Amino acid sequence: MAEPHHVHDHDSGEGLLSVEEARERILSKIQLLQPLELPLTEAYGCVLAQEVRVDRDLPEFASSAMDGFAVRSSDVAAAGPSSPVELKIAGRALIGQRPEGTVGGGEAIRIATGAPIPAGADAVVPIENCETEGERVRVFAAVPEGKHVRPSGEDVRAGETLVAAGRRLQAPELGLLATAGISHPLVYPRPRVVVLSTGDELVSPTQTPGFGQIRDSNAYTLFAALREAGAVPILAGIVRDDADALRETILSHLAQADVFVSSGGVSVGERDVVKAAFDRRSELGFFKVAMQPGMPQGFGDIEGKPYFGLPGNPVSVFVSFEVFIRPALMKMMGRRNLFRPEVPARLEQEVSGPRGKTQYARVRVRRVPDGWVATPTGGRGSNLIGTVARANGLAMIPPGTETAPAGSQVRVMLFRSTED
Repeated sequence: MAEPHHVHDHDSGEGLLSVEEARERILSKIQLLQPLELPLTEAYGCVLAQEVRVDRDLPEFASSAMDGFAVRSSDVAAAGPSSPVELKIAGRALIGQRPEGTVGGGEAIRIATGAPIPAGADAVVPIENCETEGERVRVFAAVPEGKHVRPSGEDVRAGETLVAAGRRLQAPELGLLATAGISHPLVYPRPRVVVLSTGDELVSPTQTPGFGQIRDSNAYTLFAALREAGAVPILAGIVRDDADALRETILSHLAQADVFVSSGGVSVGERDVVKAAFDRRSELGFFKVAMQPGMPQGFGDIEGKPYFGLPGNPVSVFVSFEVFIRPALMKMMGRRNLFRPEVPARLEQEVSGPRGKTQYARVRVRRVPDGWVATPTGGRGSNLIGTVARANGLAMIPPGTETAPAGSQVRVMLFRSTED
């Protein structure tokens, strides 16, 4: 009598890793990249690896906040509209130059906005409150000590922390570092990520597919996702279903890569090239995750470089990147927040999925007066990349929920601004 054939239930999560377990397994192996001193233009977006203290006051000298005359406040204390004080003009103070003189009793120096405050002066009278005649100036308004003077050290005092370690360098930080003369801060660099697409059926987007062939979309999905995450993508092209060719391609990119990502070839078929190429290398493991899409995953390291082997379907690639690869890259770059923001949203339509797995449903989220609402953007098929292009979030339906009805609350991972 024939043995009964075992029928696999694709909706079941039995024997599969949970998303949390899989992510923890991956993140526990991810290390910070070695810090580098990079020029400011390349350090933009990177995380500072050690705090920067300033060794001088910023600004370094007191300057004028107005066009006018630098004076001693005590000399003009009695000045008023009907009782001007007359002072001798002792010189000029121009931007980027030393003042032509000092301010003595009964004297003033003509000064431009941003010019250094000359010695002896402690205030600036705006030009509108002055009247000149030859080498004399009449002042029609009193000014207190320090008026219209930008003091040295007003922004940062010598010895203070300029930028704290762990801070991501963006426009204000780059400007501040440049002001202090810090041209090459020590930062965690952007990971260089080599992207490969595997499959005999793939052709480039510039080619017309023959019967049964498809254009490679995964490389460009990953390219954009990596750029958006702050990494440096390197497209290594299409690799045929040949284990030796894949191994050779990867090894040829070892010197320029911090991370490898391939799509395709990690399932259970006989042509799964990633398994064949690296089965003999114990550093690479393959496992199944209780998620839809994106159940088959490969992860490990090749010569010390993290390797992510993703499924071949385009939505699986995108979801796998968001769930596993992006957090790993954030950790490598020293970022504090590894994960995308999440919001609670009310479903406008029901969402059905595999009862034993976490489902990542593509949704369009928008804000309404009483919170967020999420509208599914299409079917759940992992080949439907258009459903992702129309979405800005992934509604996470937990295991045990076969159908999330319209009106129910779900958590949504936002991967794009809701304004876009």
